[in-house]
Amino acid sequence: MGLLDGVKTLIGDVVAAADRAVVNAGSGKLALALAKFYPGGLVAFLDRLREAGHGDAVESWIGSGENRPIPAAAIAGCLPEAVTERLAYDLNLPAGRVPTALAEFLPAAVAAQSKDGKLKPQPNFSTQVR
Repeated sequence: MGLLDGVKTLIGDVVAAADRAVVNAGSGKLALALAKFYPGGLVAFLDRLREAGHGDAVESWIGSGENRPIPAAAIAGCLPEAVTERLAYDLNLPAGRVPTALAEFLPAAVAAQSKDGKLKPQPNFSTQVR
């Protein structure tokens, strides 16, 4: 095994560990992290995704049926850099993985925070990060 193969293996292990951390954190952790760091919390972030043209996907998460995906690049475009950094720290992920992790796990997290086609009341602690 060459040096490049060793580096690829190490990178793969780090990415897998980051993904496991998000899965183990569960939907409540993602919703709470957005409540802490995104101005306006989860509700405002979902509104931002709607404004960016992803309303059908967001509504699929809240309603019944299959959750439609949103690309990680679209998630990244809706996250201020300071929020991405704080989410990375809170979720124990590299900052570059935050949009991908949210794209992968946010649909199920929002679905878990929804009931009867409506988002359950959400905490909102964030006012300082812009």
